[in-house]
Amino acid sequence: MKRKGLYVLVTVAMLALAGCGSNQGEENPKNQITEAITPTDVPEATATPEPTATPAPTATPVPANYMEANGIEVLGAGWHTCKGFIANEWDENDNPILELADLEYCMEVTEVENDGITKVIEVELHAKPYVNEYGGRSGFIMGGFVDLKTGKSFVPVDINYLQTTFLKRGEEVVGLQLAEMLEFPSVTYPYYTERFTLECPADYEDAGFYLTGFTYDWEAYTERSDTWKMLNYIRHGDSDMAVFGVNKCLATEQKRPVDGAELAEENYFETNGLTAKGEGTYTWLGMEATRKWNEEAGYWESVSLEENEFTFTISITEESLGDGTKMIKGTFIETLYMVSEDEVKIPYKKYGIAEKKTGLVYCPRTYSLAEPYVLEKDGEEISILVGMEIVEEELGDGKIDSRTTFTLICPEDYNDAVFYLTADVEIDEDEHTYFNESEVFSLNELKHGDYELMFFQ
Repeated sequence: MKRKGLYVLVTVAMLALAGCGSNQGEENPKNQITEAITPTDVPEATATPEPTATPAPTATPVPANYMEANGIEVLGAGWHTCKGFIANEWDENDNPILELADLEYCMEVTEVENDGITKVIEVELHAKPYVNEYGGRSGFIMGGFVDLKTGKSFVPVDINYLQTTFLKRGEEVVGLQLAEMLEFPSVTYPYYTERFTLECPADYEDAGFYLTGFTYDWEAYTERSDTWKMLNYIRHGDSDMAVFGVNKCLATEQKRPVDGAELAEENYFETNGLTAKGEGTYTWLGMEATRKWNEEAGYWESVSLEENEFTFTISITEESLGDGTKMIKGTFIETLYMVSEDEVKIPYKKYGIAEKKTGLVYCPRTYSLAEPYVLEKDGEEISILVGMEIVEEELGDGKIDSRTTFTLICPEDYNDAVFYLTADVEIDEDEHTYFNESEVFSLNELKHGDYELMFFQ
């Protein structure tokens, strides 16, 4: 039965990720010859100038370190766009067919000294998952530690284990302890993240970390683990490599602007006389879509709309996460009806998470992937995560129990979020597609005709 994601319209793509990387070294040009230009006109005779002293030759600057010698830019704080690997298809052996696409990487870092002898550096390397037009997501990423002076790189052999290693820099030997942890994207987390803890001498100033594409070559990955390799040895195909310097990140603070600030209104709910309902079961008048499976295109599409009355239940829960934040979930529960294997009738609606103070709507890019936003609250900037997931269960007799859950993670004292629901009054030709960028918009932009716009809190 072709029911995979009557709303979703996609299968969530496999997120294959590992942990280490490489770079393409670019040698400095040598023996450059400038082509002589032959004049076309005979020049007029001129007086022979008096001989002058021959200038002393200028010495060629010696590269300060491996990065400079190989033309590798060391990046600071903030997001950087690089070519990385994604997959939209898999071959007959279930191996991803890799393609290059623009991916965004960044590094966050903190540094704490231990009694002046050693220091601890905490690093988070983030990569935003690539979301294709059908909502599938993927990203094939690997990262690791690199000494910026020598270009020697290292990745621990085990995850979540503080491993001791020694870095040789000529006659100098630097003792290091390095541990790595991984976190994967989910409905409550927006990135693929490699976390590193580095304990090193307090005067060590050459720590760097990198992210690059993973070619799905596990043998190459095994070769790199638990051993020092030069950065330009580590294989990563045609993908770019982002090399971040710890000191450069610490010196370049990156402040993210408030999302949607230009669209925000003051006291939106109060100004428009709006109120929010609580959880419960409600009946509403809206639009019902007949959707059919398009065999040629490979997705469901809406073919007609008609007015109908629907009943749904909304359940709202709130949970403290113990770190100054809380998780709020709003679940819309309703029944869908299968007319046949290739046809289904569903409420055609718009719903999600909005803020009653500003009237702004915050959307995830796709299902089961959190989207981060920065908001302003009482003159201060706060961060929230918005996610959405759907669960469908066949009940028999053509009935399907459908549960769409919107998840919000926010500070514990944030109380301005509401869930909204209204009818969608016209068929969107691109309803089956998604975008790789999130977009904030105003509730004023919701086109719902004469149908009620409901809020729940």
